[in-house]
Amino acid sequence: MDHKPREGGTRLFPLVERAANRWPNDVAIVRGPHSFTFRQLQSAAEKVAGQLLRLGIGSGFKVGLLCPNGPEYVIASFALFAVNAVSVPVFRGLKEPEIATLSAELGLEAYCYSPQLEHQLPTESFQHAADVALEAESGLLLRLARSLPSDSDGSDRHRLAELGAALIRFTSGTTSNAKGVILTQSGLLERTRPFAEAYSVRTGDCILDLLSMSHVFCQVTAGLAHGATLAVEDSQRIDAIARVIRQQPVTHIEATPGFYTLLLSTEDVRAEDLNRTRHLISCGAPLPERIAAAFRSRLGREIGQLYGLTETGPALINTNEGPSKRGSLGVAAPGCEIRLKSDAGSVSDELGELQVRCPGLFHGYCAPWAARETVLDDGWFCTGDVARKDADGYYWIVGRTKAMINVGAVKVFPDELERLLLAHPRVKEAFVYAAPDARFGEVPCAQIVLYPGPAITSRELARDVNRDLDVFKTLRKIDIVTAIPKTPAGKIKRAQDAGTGA
Repeated sequence: MDHKPREGGTRLFPLVERAANRWPNDVAIVRGPHSFTFRQLQSAAEKVAGQLLRLGIGSGFKVGLLCPNGPEYVIASFALFAVNAVSVPVFRGLKEPEIATLSAELGLEAYCYSPQLEHQLPTESFQHAADVALEAESGLLLRLARSLPSDSDGSDRHRLAELGAALIRFTSGTTSNAKGVILTQSGLLERTRPFAEAYSVRTGDCILDLLSMSHVFCQVTAGLAHGATLAVEDSQRIDAIARVIRQQPVTHIEATPGFYTLLLSTEDVRAEDLNRTRHLISCGAPLPERIAAAFRSRLGREIGQLYGLTETGPALINTNEGPSKRGSLGVAAPGCEIRLKSDAGSVSDELGELQVRCPGLFHGYCAPWAARETVLDDGWFCTGDVARKDADGYYWIVGRTKAMINVGAVKVFPDELERLLLAHPRVKEAFVYAAPDARFGEVPCAQIVLYPGPAITSRELARDVNRDLDVFKTLRKIDIVTAIPKTPAGKIKRAQDAGTGA
């Protein structure tokens, strides 16, 4: 039996092969003291792919992927792509019972995982099948479901194989009902261009990736396509990140707003350390104006924003270095189209729901299945975000369609009030929600987390924030809390029941 990766069906594995041929001895990915060249990356992925095939894992098999960010994650991903299996990234923060439920609901047929995370797996349902040793890493382990369904039993294997599915990625939406988004190999490949072109990724670049690869992958494919190095580190280990920035020729940093906030709290990184860095990219959540301004003041650089969803990939990109565009999501990414649609159904630049039409659009949802045509608006994906466009073509988020608070028939966007709260020097996190009210129907209230410092009361905060607001936007109550519930991606988990604050 031939246990080499199959040719023909896979679209993504040739990225690794071409990179290994063009830049065999260049570093493809580095984490701490361990690194893999492009040739070593290819060899490792082929080794894991061969083992997958020996176990009978191939086209359409749904395989849970549980790895930390780094070489193992990339190697496992491309091994699965090589055999046309479907990778299902599992969030590392989930507990064993939660992973067991997800595995059963999706009908996962195997797991590929790092040894240090074995305690999180439902071992009663998955039996050990193989160990794969990797150079300079702890290796990967494989487990097979103890009861493998046949395709005739409704495992969706044939359907996933036919459409060339590569990933089933769960959205990090702001409600508790995450969706399984089906992304194809060709779709993931198409998402490479918007990122690589907008950020001018080229051979010899070094992308410091501080995002979860389970949510964002276009930086990986862009690095492979253009011969750039991917440097990976834990976004909370600021001392280790500082070493990477000083020791590696970092040209791009991609992180959440929380990282840039953390960076401001340390003296480990100085302005001169960022001289080689062409792009500072923030994504995953809005970047507070106060943080962007403080970063410019202390480190002399603007932080740009990238807007994208699991269903769309990169859609809007802001690379403008001028403070006047600070806070904007930017302009349409290369190859993407953006429009704003009003409640009345007309397309307008003034205000409306942000809709996206782009290469690499998702194929549909699973568990339950829903084709994308059933959710698109004449080919456009409806993001649920309300935005406006300025005279220069830059887009600005105003709020969420589902999160709007109806105060006496006046629409109030929580995002606007959250930005005002976050502008206060004592407020670290803010969550605005709707609470029932006898007069107005709904009114805005808030929960906040404070930075350490002198005592301040919620009454004092309300006075400061409400001073310039009209009666409809006035916050009726502010609660100071120790934590605000978040999704696995770090976004605030917005409740569907008004006033719960959960």
